[in-house]
Amino acid sequence: MDNDKNYLVCQSILNGARLVIQNKEELNSINVFPVADGDTGSNLSSLMQSIINNVSIKTDSIKEVLENLSSAALIGARGNSGLIFAQYFSALSENYSDSNYMQMFQRALINAYESVSQPQEGTILSAIKVWTTVLEKEYVLTNSFSHSLIVAQEATQKAVLDTQYQLPILKKNKLVDSGAKGFYYFIKGFTETYCSQDVDKTDLIDVNMTNTYMQHENRSTEKPELRYCSEFIINHLNIRRDDLKKLLLDEGDSLIVVGNSTQTKVHLHTNDPKKILQILQKFGQINYHKVDDMLIQYLATKHRKTSIAIVTDSIADISKSYIQENQIHCIPMNIISTRENFLDKITLDSGDIREKINRGDSFSTSQPSIQTVDSLLSFLENKYDHVLVLTVSAELSGTYQLISQRIKENQYSSDWIQIIDTKKNSVAQGLLVEAAVELAKSDIDFTELVRKIKEIRSKTFIYVSVPDLTPMIKSGRVPKLLGKITQTVSVVPIVGLDTLGKGKLVGVRFNQEQSLNAIMKKIKKLVKEDNLEKIVVAHVDNIKKANLIAKKVKELTNKPCDVLESSAAIAISAGIGSIAIAGIRKREI
Repeated sequence: MDNDKNYLVCQSILNGARLVIQNKEELNSINVFPVADGDTGSNLSSLMQSIINNVSIKTDSIKEVLENLSSAALIGARGNSGLIFAQYFSALSENYSDSNYMQMFQRALINAYESVSQPQEGTILSAIKVWTTVLEKEYVLTNSFSHSLIVAQEATQKAVLDTQYQLPILKKNKLVDSGAKGFYYFIKGFTETYCSQDVDKTDLIDVNMTNTYMQHENRSTEKPELRYCSEFIINHLNIRRDDLKKLLLDEGDSLIVVGNSTQTKVHLHTNDPKKILQILQKFGQINYHKVDDMLIQYLATKHRKTSIAIVTDSIADISKSYIQENQIHCIPMNIISTRENFLDKITLDSGDIREKINRGDSFSTSQPSIQTVDSLLSFLENKYDHVLVLTVSAELSGTYQLISQRIKENQYSSDWIQIIDTKKNSVAQGLLVEAAVELAKSDIDFTELVRKIKEIRSKTFIYVSVPDLTPMIKSGRVPKLLGKITQTVSVVPIVGLDTLGKGKLVGVRFNQEQSLNAIMKKIKKLVKEDNLEKIVVAHVDNIKKANLIAKKVKELTNKPCDVLESSAAIAISAGIGSIAIAGIRKREI
């Protein structure tokens, strides 16, 4: 195939991808199967954006085009439909043949069905099957690829319309399948571009399907039984895919295994992503995984509590029940060890750290991935009037800079989304997030909400008693020279954060008991001055001591004092046994 034809195929692929992205919100709005979490359009957009970013129009052959397409699709694929789509592309690449295009499409169809543990008609699979089958049939009859594309597009459009009668949930809601329609948009964009020089575009019949996706306020949908949509990329899988599917079949639903000889992607809805990670680690190196909270997505889509979305990162210590009750969107930090990678609070928590350190593992933290941030922002778009992001201190992590950059890159309006550097971490950051939630419930003006949170930030404090300063020195939370001096004289430090959000040494004692007593003296002073609004205690695998401190605080203040387990990220930076006491003053000092 000559260079002009290569260019045309590339442009057709890219325009197909663009058409899917253009219709993201429609696809989100009709997403009720397998879970009504309203993210199929966002997931397919992630896939298509990866294709746009990685498929170059400057290629020497169709084989190279398909290899680039396969690689890009596997990286960007998210959700059921996205992974099935990616497997179809991957199989096209693996089965490419100059001499028999149609055999390539047929084998790709078979691979797409085989990637799903329990294939169902009335989904994206039905659309792929009709398109592939009609394309082959017409090509055999006419030997014209352009003509075959046009006929196959029309047949696929009918197949998409038919999905509303094939699955009970779609029939009940009078909706077509979101994934199937996403596939239709891709082949529509591909066909119109590829055939633009061969036929008049008026030959491309496009039946109006708008009546199938009108907004339905009372759609009949159910809360997901399994909370997490988990995906893992594994290098050099050392078990047959069919055997892996059998191994995972009872661990959740919506199981999809896709990929090629070097990389495999696993998708599964589950209540225990940590267990799935542990299983997969036995069969290859996991170089990436993501976990979406489908329950929060469902609640935000179907039972939104406020018009302002509150977003934070996993370093903010907040109770799981509060997060769920108030639909807080939490971005997990990446935890990197000498052996494995984890997601903070999802596939690793602070309770796991001690055991892993004892076996010789060392840990570091890194900011969330670009894909994770982009996916969440894409999901929130057009679901909320405004979004407020509250990140861990920019002096302690690159998360603030990353999210700021993604907001700018995606050209989101500052009228819609604002990001605040909390200049805090752990429970102090959590207190600011909770304050934002409570203000959002009051229907406050968005600009005023941002102003008030910045005001509360200046009244928020945190003191941390650490048994050993080594983790904080390694992570850069306190200056190395100051840290080494305290280590040399064998004292236990009390650590806080300055006004910029940098770690600072606020006192030293000879043991942790004395350092906690010193912190309590500071709390007593605030109580005496009637300058304490709220207070919380957090710990790193030290629940007994944390409960004792909370009891003392409650006796002192006559206020409830929650006890929270800190994140794995805090466990790494502060160390096992650390205790944090954070609060909000009534007035600035």
